[in-house]
Formats: sequence, structure tokens, C-alpha cells
Amino acid sequence: MNETGTDKSAVRGDSRLFEIVIGIGVLVISMVSVFVAVNANRTQERILAASVWPSLMFGTSNASLDGARQVTLDLLNRGTGPARVRWAEVLYKDAPVRDSGTLLSLCCGVPANAGDDPRLLASGIQRRVIAPGEWINLLRVPRPEPVTPVWEALDRERHHVRLRACYCSVLDECWLLDSDRDDPEPVRQCPRTPGVLWGG
Repeated sequence: MNETGTDKSAVRGDSRLFEIVIGIGVLVISMVSVFVAVNANRTQERILAASVWPSLMFGTSNASLDGARQVTLDLLNRGTGPARVRWAEVLYKDAPVRDSGTLLSLCCGVPANAGDDPRLLASGIQRRVIAPGEWINLLRVPRPEPVTPVWEALDRERHHVRLRACYCSVLDECWLLDSDRDDPEPVRQCPRTPGVLWGG
């Protein structure tokens, strides 16, 4: 009888041990599954964010792609998604300028109404959506023949023009572009709108 009782106790002990091992195994598998699911979700979020990531770049040039002489201030979206511009300001030597006429007056000694020159083209970008690969001429001034001192002054002074803009993706991730810095800075939300905005 004692041997039989001992055998039954051993069997019950083995059974409990087996149940504990199985339980631990199920728990480990569940934890691994949760970890994999969380990582997969994060990966999907990163893929989605990358697929709609905008990246604005500001530049200036004194010639077009076909070699025509012109002074331009350009804005390009080199990202993979649309950029929703919240605000944009143009500064000349840190002084904010409202439009092309003001810029020409500050940089090149041109009367304020010279912005009405039909050869001068300017674009506004406030509250605008810029598509991936879209290229915007904020300002384009073809070189006149014969060349004028104003155009030559603008060609020199264009390097003192700076752009600041805050823009967001369709997922409401936002960046602050400052053309004096190498890359746009990620921000939780756009800073307060400046008092003077570029109107073109």
C-alpha cells in the first residue's frame, strides 16, 4: 500500500510539474506574440510616416536649368509626401519682407512700386499644400538686356535672403525649416505665426 501511495504521489507531482511547464511555455509564447505584434505595429507606423514624409528645401540661383540668366528664390519639396505649409516668412539680412517689392527696395534700392514690373514673377505660399517633387519660384527675375545695376545688385544680395517656414505632413507631424540650417527641425507643433509673412 505504501509503495502504491508513493507512486500516486509521484505521478501527481509529475503531473503538476508538467502543467507548470506547459503554463510557463504558454506565457512565454504569449509574451513573444505581444512583443512581435507591438514591433510590427511600430514598423507599420514608421513605414506609413516615411511614405508621407515631406521635406522642404530652399535655394537660390542666377540661371535656369536651360542656362537662361535669371535670379530665382526657389522652394522644393524633395520628400515623399505633401507639405502643408502653416506659415512662411522671407527675411533679408534678418529683416522680414512682405513681398517682392519690399525685398527689392531693401536689397537693391528700388522704389517700392517697382514690384509691378511685369517681368518680375513672385509666388505666395501661405497655407499652401506643396506636392512631392513640386518646385515653386518664390521670386523669378529674368536678366534684362542690357543688364541693369538693380539686377546685378539682386544677384549679389540673394545670398542674404533667408526663408523660415513651418510645415506639416498629412499625419500632422511638423517641421521648422530655416534656410540657415542644414535640415528642417522636427517640432511638436508650429511656433506662433510671425507678424510679417511672405505674400509673393
